[in-house]
Amino acid sequence: MTSTAADDDHLDTSPRAPETVTIDPSVFYQYAATCAEHWQELVGSTITHCVYGPGTIVKIEGEYISVDLPQRQGKKQLTEFGLSAFQRGYFRNLRIDPVLQEKIQAAGRAADQEAAPSEGELTAPPAAPPKRKRAPGKSKKKPSE
Repeated sequence: MTSTAADDDHLDTSPRAPETVTIDPSVFYQYAATCAEHWQELVGSTITHCVYGPGTIVKIEGEYISVDLPQRQGKKQLTEFGLSAFQRGYFRNLRIDPVLQEKIQAAGRAADQEAAPSEGELTAPPAAPPKRKRAPGKSKKKPSE
């Protein structure tokens, strides 16, 4: 069967935006804590601020992230936040490239394998906390009258 001009009209050849996935920003914070260079992978990603709504990450310099927040019209639309805002819950719904998501998951699996004891390896039970001593001159008994 050959294709006709009518069939070609039904083909969608428009460029599509690459698919993205949504993750919790605190997960990315843990991933980026291993290497400061990881933060640069977020430039161009979309994130939602808990008060100001969705925005696009424009740049990351040092300990600060700049986010373009279109809903803040007439106000400071390009807003700077500390990177700790990821951990503190100010952001949610970080939309990233699936390739970056795979990197984050691979790093998490590697960290889990390093933390887990190997088969046959004995682990010591956690040490008991030291007992608190009473201050001199204090006793459990109530003074008699």
